[in-house]
Amino acid sequence: MRPSLVKMCAVFFVLMLFTATAWAFQGPAGIVETLTGKVYIHRNDTLIRVEAKMPVWEKDTLVTKKNAYAGIVFTDGTVITIGPESIFEMSAFVFEPAEDLYDFSFYMEKGSAIYNSGKIGRLSPDSVKMTTPKATVGVRGTRFVINL
Repeated sequence: MRPSLVKMCAVFFVLMLFTATAWAFQGPAGIVETLTGKVYIHRNDTLIRVEAKMPVWEKDTLVTKKNAYAGIVFTDGTVITIGPESIFEMSAFVFEPAEDLYDFSFYMEKGSAIYNSGKIGRLSPDSVKMTTPKATVGVRGTRFVINL
């Protein structure tokens, strides 16, 4: 092989490696669309003040203060509005319909929320689970209110 062809092949393989890594990367679970009052995210041992259009990642914990609300739109179309003085943890989120892989699990430690199902709830209702300090609920409907 000519040296230029070897270099070109090497560059090609490096680009393929980066492309494969990018394809394997899963983006945020959703974004904060609406926001009122003081809302924070605990992410990797860091407390972050939430702003509108901020991404929400798997394992994030959202904390709303008094008179605060956060409306999150997830990539599958699920909408969750978190009420005042709430603690909401995004435990797991997988939405890969091409692979038939779904998981939407969240934990409400306290507070209130309104859940409106997206595609995961319709395509794989067994994949949606809500956990509270006292119970685990399998979600079979499209809408419900949590008040702890």
